[in-house]
Amino acid sequence: MWRYPVKSFLGERLEQASVGPGGVDGDRRFALRDVASGHVLSAKKFSKLLTARAEIRNGEVMLTLPETGAFALGDSRTRATLSAWLDRDVEVAAASGDEERPVVEGDLGTFLGRAGGFFDSSAVHVVTTSTLAALTKLHPNGRFDPRRFRPNIVLETTEPGFLEETWLGGTLELGDVLLEITKPCSRCVMTTHAQEDLPVDRDILRTVDKHNDEHVGVYGIVRRSGIVRVGDDAVTRS
Repeated sequence: MWRYPVKSFLGERLEQASVGPGGVDGDRRFALRDVASGHVLSAKKFSKLLTARAEIRNGEVMLTLPETGAFALGDSRTRATLSAWLDRDVEVAAASGDEERPVVEGDLGTFLGRAGGFFDSSAVHVVTTSTLAALTKLHPNGRFDPRRFRPNIVLETTEPGFLEETWLGGTLELGDVLLEITKPCSRCVMTTHAQEDLPVDRDILRTVDKHNDEHVGVYGIVRRSGIVRVGDDAVTRS
């Protein structure tokens, strides 16, 4: 399980999480916004964001940049620190929770994100190890690590192929939570960027585009809130 407190920053692994209509508690609740344009920044265009990390510690979001120790998102110096790091005037934006859709900077121009938050689409993203294994067979020199695809939930599965796409229109029960699986997740250039020990690899996206119509993983809508824990069984129903 994964949570990304700040959009396009590296996130944190979780052993359990509360999941509700807005997704994993604390996920993508903040983003960096360019002050001049008012646009939200994304690693689709600003790959440098993937060199920073955001984690929640004792209820507070902590940021770590490549050459700094951890500091609090709410610190009075945070805006100046982030602006200097990115060489542009940025501010920290909090998810509105209303019907406003943020304008996000993508690799091919701007697009509208999900209303009320900083998701590109739905609030819960699921990937199976079956899909990652299928892609690895197609591009053996590539590292189809889950981190490239920024899922909330990675399911260990044994069936071959792009398994989760067979669940579209059905439900997935995980712990206390019930998800309606609504659509596949279209991928972008962000999957090819370097992060941590993963190198730049343009063939990651080329492989996905060629063999699975740009899709890796699926999106879900939360139909029953609750707790999900690592090790919970997954039950699918059509």
